[in-house]
Amino acid sequence: MEEEKKELNNEVGLVTSAKKYLISLEGLPSAKVNDILEDKDGKMALVTFLEEDSVRALMLDPVYTKPGNRFFLKGNEKIFSFGDHLFGRVINVLGQPIDGKSEFPENNASLELNVVASGIDSREFIKDQFSTGVTFVDSLFPIGRGQRQLVFGPPRSGKTSFLKDVVVNQKDQDTICIYVAIGRPIDAVQRIAASVFDKNNGKNTIFLAALSNDIPPLVSISPSVAFSIAEYFSKQGKDVLLILDDLGTHAKYVREIALLEGRLLGRESYPGDMFYQHAHLMERSGHFNEKFGGGSITLFPVLETDIKNSTDLIPTNIMSATDGHLSFSSALRAQGHYPSVIEDQSVTRVGSHTQKLVQRQLANKILILLAEHKTQKEYTQFGSQLSKKTQELLHKGDVAEELLKQETFESIKPNVQVALLSLVFTPFILEKEKEFIAKNKRRIIEAISESPEMEEVRDLAKSDIKLSEFIKFLETKISFLEKICQ
Repeated sequence: MEEEKKELNNEVGLVTSAKKYLISLEGLPSAKVNDILEDKDGKMALVTFLEEDSVRALMLDPVYTKPGNRFFLKGNEKIFSFGDHLFGRVINVLGQPIDGKSEFPENNASLELNVVASGIDSREFIKDQFSTGVTFVDSLFPIGRGQRQLVFGPPRSGKTSFLKDVVVNQKDQDTICIYVAIGRPIDAVQRIAASVFDKNNGKNTIFLAALSNDIPPLVSISPSVAFSIAEYFSKQGKDVLLILDDLGTHAKYVREIALLEGRLLGRESYPGDMFYQHAHLMERSGHFNEKFGGGSITLFPVLETDIKNSTDLIPTNIMSATDGHLSFSSALRAQGHYPSVIEDQSVTRVGSHTQKLVQRQLANKILILLAEHKTQKEYTQFGSQLSKKTQELLHKGDVAEELLKQETFESIKPNVQVALLSLVFTPFILEKEKEFIAKNKRRIIEAISESPEMEEVRDLAKSDIKLSEFIKFLETKISFLEKICQ
């Protein structure tokens, strides 16, 4: 009876061929690309291609239909429920909860794919720093709100630990975080979500899971769905962090669909429009003006690369469509470095504009120091006698590396980071061994963060004071730091 009602009220398509999740249908004269079809059991398919006398669609439910089955045109009905009720939840690509908790309110959003990014008239200059809470990144490779920053590296290089930290550290920043797990097994998603929710109680955080046992069409549309959620909040004036983990896996699912459709593939067997698809997506991030809500979408696309090679088609495509990248190393991770980022293989093209003068000058000075330290350390392997100046350089470099190390789930504010790293260029550091710094680093950070004695230091670190003047003032606090380290 229900099927007869549908047939009376909707156009009907008859399945003429079915290859796994790819189906062709006759009928449906008014169907459009991205319309939703539904069979008598409520199983959905997505229209992807229109031919002269038929339409092609991809199943969105894990069932394989047969020739002769009928589908009804639903059009572009609302199938998602967007809102604050998503915080602290794990949902699938169709917006349904998969964490065993309560159901969502009534649907209020339709499936929007192939959305064209808003133009230049909607954009604001990226001027505010996005604080990750990680000293190495915020100080040396700053990220602006609305920036696209690629996170890449081989397996077990610390990418996921870093991303979890960034999400947890947003709990006091009033930033909405959307973590998209693409092609991951359910237990891995549950593990990541549980560790994050345990630290921030799910505050402002949403997990979107495109699972490894989901059918490829669902996985392929997961980034588009995630952007729809992000745009829902950014149009309300909210700042959003969107993590796509990872786009390499996403590309493989898109390739599988293209092969099934019989499309001509290009380099490395990826569809010829692979770059367009990813760039088209990432252009939807940015900092938007008041006319378009006044919010921002900061994007962290993630890539798992081969351990020795990051110059394949997908990594180079995404690098060229982003505003910088952080290169993670499994070797550094194995040595206990956190974050395990390789400084001479990482870059930020936008974030430096969001820093104060003292931060920019300090970042340049530290990066030069780390480069010289690395070079001199290589020379010392030959056993040559070291001058006093070289010994001082090596000592400063060792201390800088120690201060840049951080514990997981430890958040340090940018102005505290400035004061901490500036100590490298004061007598306080020159007179201390590296072991002393490692032992007392936590006390020093707490003193800079909380002590009334250091309040003026914290305020100056937020200003456009020159680094030389800031260091001179910081030196007046050395006796206080000596006292708290005893």
